[in-house]
Amino acid sequence: MDFPDETEDLDLTLRHVSRQFPEQLARALLSPGAVITGASWTDTQLTSRQRRLDRALDVTVGGERRFEHVELQSEMEGDVPFRVYEYNTLFSLALVAETPAGTKVPRIRSTLVLLSGRDKPWPAQGEYRTSPDDEPFSGVTFRIDAVYQRTVAELAARGSPLWMIFAPLAVDADPERMKAVLARLRAETSPRDFGELAAALTVVAAKDRRQRGLRGVILGLLSKEDVMQSSVFQMGRQEGQKETQLQDVARLFEKRLGRSLVETERTTLLQRLASLGYDRLVDVRDELSQEALAAWLRNPDAA
Repeated sequence: MDFPDETEDLDLTLRHVSRQFPEQLARALLSPGAVITGASWTDTQLTSRQRRLDRALDVTVGGERRFEHVELQSEMEGDVPFRVYEYNTLFSLALVAETPAGTKVPRIRSTLVLLSGRDKPWPAQGEYRTSPDDEPFSGVTFRIDAVYQRTVAELAARGSPLWMIFAPLAVDADPERMKAVLARLRAETSPRDFGELAAALTVVAAKDRRQRGLRGVILGLLSKEDVMQSSVFQMGRQEGQKETQLQDVARLFEKRLGRSLVETERTTLLQRLASLGYDRLVDVRDELSQEALAAWLRNPDAA
């Protein structure tokens, strides 16, 4: 059965599926009972830094517009607090620049979602401090949501089907609870949405560092039709096809050059595969001399 592979990129999958369910993500982040009247992903860019700031959810809750910035991390690394601070600061600058004079600038809150890490419970809040320790705090604070330290019931209490994709990481996740999670998702979502969430669930389960074998359990409870039409599944197939094409064309280029490609050449080849296509790359390989082919790979701007 061609479900998403165990090696599927977790970050890519989670970002992709979260964009399919903006309101469900908002529901998971906000307080129970919050009245959400709008939720969409922002498409803001800070022109002066040429940085896209598209990890913030534009939410209207209780009649007030706000932004929810979400960082998904496999574990807490040393530079994570700074990266949260950097994004929060850059996004705040972009909001000020885009908000008409005399209008209230929407507020932004950052949440760090941890998928694995230490056993010791994390505090509810983290921070990146810019002021001296003996001065009042300035910098950025952010929520810490260590989903791998939650129970399945705690994740379900968010009232968001989207948040249930983290159930395989929960401290008490087991086959019976996975069966109940799938039954709940099937009952509460449309067949298409169920397929999206079920496909993401298999990718998350494969990354469970407790190694409880829950991916196999979940796959055994699904039919091929459950997920094969989901965009997560199709994305995985497309990425797999792209990687296969890259390997094939890289071998052709290496044979012509008489050596292995260096990393910068493989990067250029990947970019050209996306822009020119496989057939055109094969034509270039056949048309150019060995020296011209090497020069073509060295020049990232060559057509």
